[in-house]
Amino acid sequence: MYYFKKLSLCYLIVGVIFLTGCSKDPGTPPELLVDGTAIVVGETTPSSLNESGFTTINLLDYLMFELPEKSWTSSFNLYKDDVSYASLCLVNDSKEEKMVGQCTIEEVKFSHLEDDRKDLDISINGFNPIGKTQEELKELYPELILDDDVDDDTQTHRINNGDYYIYFQYDKGVMTEIEVKHSFSKSYKEK
Repeated sequence: MYYFKKLSLCYLIVGVIFLTGCSKDPGTPPELLVDGTAIVVGETTPSSLNESGFTTINLLDYLMFELPEKSWTSSFNLYKDDVSYASLCLVNDSKEEKMVGQCTIEEVKFSHLEDDRKDLDISINGFNPIGKTQEELKELYPELILDDDVDDDTQTHRINNGDYYIYFQYDKGVMTEIEVKHSFSKSYKEK
């Protein structure tokens, strides 16, 4: 009986070590500032940005005020002073319907950075990457993983940190798009 207890205790200790050692590091969210306002992907809600002057507008033809349970949408844009800053992916991960303003911002996408949005006031981990060459980007973000794609026209470089990702897309050597993302269950319903 003594050996059985000792063996059981050993199995318990090994099990605890195995479970704690194999848990995935969720990572740290990138420090994203949009016109001086912090957005934490995976935490911030659209309504929390209202007092900084931001509004979210649905780009689809119909009005959407609520998201059903366990659903997501990428049909909203973030505006301030009639300027469109980014498109948003909003997620309702609860088991009940939620007002859009109370849903979580899981993805922020800045597009057309080579054109009319090249002067956007954004900062990611302390730097504004808009307009930077690929070499300058690598200097700003040493952890950047460069795309080895043979297609010279379009390249996507990324930074991974657990469940958080930053993507920088270049088209013919010019930055065109930046995405800041937090992983969420894609099994949720798209709206």
